[in-house]
Amino acid sequence: MRSTELKKTLEQFDKKELIRLIIESAKLNKDNMEWLEIELQKPDELQELPKYYKLKISKALDSNDFTAAKKAISDFKKASPDRENLIDLMIFYVEIGTEITLDCGDMYEDFYTKLENVYIDAIKLLNEWGIQNLLKKFRPRMETLVDKTEDVGWDIMTFFGIGMMNLELQEKRNEYEC
Repeated sequence: MRSTELKKTLEQFDKKELIRLIIESAKLNKDNMEWLEIELQKPDELQELPKYYKLKISKALDSNDFTAAKKAISDFKKASPDRENLIDLMIFYVEIGTEITLDCGDMYEDFYTKLENVYIDAIKLLNEWGIQNLLKKFRPRMETLVDKTEDVGWDIMTFFGIGMMNLELQEKRNEYEC
């Protein structure tokens, strides 16, 4: 059923029926319930949203569940248009993964590939948006990741460093355009 058809059908329901449908939909799937909780938050509660997703990312990566950690980023992106917090979550993901490898020792290639993918996605978004204050805000954390991974395997430091060079090129382009 298309959205327009659904809307027409729902407009025929009374309040009790709509409430029952919403509750049943929320019970069907944990994601539905989370989405509903987020949608029903008051604007001042939305400040807690990044903390909630950071906790999800941290728990997922601690249990080596990259799918759940990446899903947390994706869910945040759907729940909030806040670009700054989206980049913050992406960098947080890479920081947690980096801490895991520093604490546990050298990991496997796919582990680093997943960190690299989120890192480069963050850089792509920063470059795409070209927002100077975001570039300046996140640069130190990204440089710290390059420094921390100097002695880590699979050339992740090199990859992070190349990402930083791409970010620097965008900053120079932005300065030139101003």
